[in-house]
Amino acid sequence: MTRLNKLATVFSLRFWKQSYHLFTSFLVGNVWSQIQLGEIGKGVDINPTVRFGNYPRNIFLGQNISIGHGTHIYAGPNSKVIIGDNTMIGPYVFITTEAFSESKDNPQGVHSGHSGDIEICSNVRIGAHSNILPGVKIGSDSSTGAGSVITQNVSSKSVVAGNPAKLIKTIK
Repeated sequence: MTRLNKLATVFSLRFWKQSYHLFTSFLVGNVWSQIQLGEIGKGVDINPTVRFGNYPRNIFLGQNISIGHGTHIYAGPNSKVIIGDNTMIGPYVFITTEAFSESKDNPQGVHSGHSGDIEICSNVRIGAHSNILPGVKIGSDSSTGAGSVITQNVSSKSVVAGNPAKLIKTIK
């Protein structure tokens, strides 16, 4: 791409429209959402690209939590996400209490019947690109491998990985 083309791109309507959407997404999904969180403990590190969805008041963060780049945490209007102390969440993790199968005719209804609270206990490590689905509890001192899809509860002191995640080993 030539310098002239690059310069033309910066002055194009598309560039400024995308810049506007990016900035408003950052404000609404990150900055303003952090103010509305149900709870946020001391020592919480939230990357600027983290998004909290439409119901941040239903998200509760303990102390000393690190949430990686590009992570999305969604709680529904009738469900909660609770994340315990000393938990590390890798980049691009997706956590949702809702099924995202709503229709345009009934956007408030969950049509798969699958929604539920998510509880991530203390000292948990969530690997990059993992998905944590509705109704799951991850026990203390556990780890999920990168790219795992957590569809069921994870016992304390466990390592799980895969799609769907399966027990790899128990930590002694």
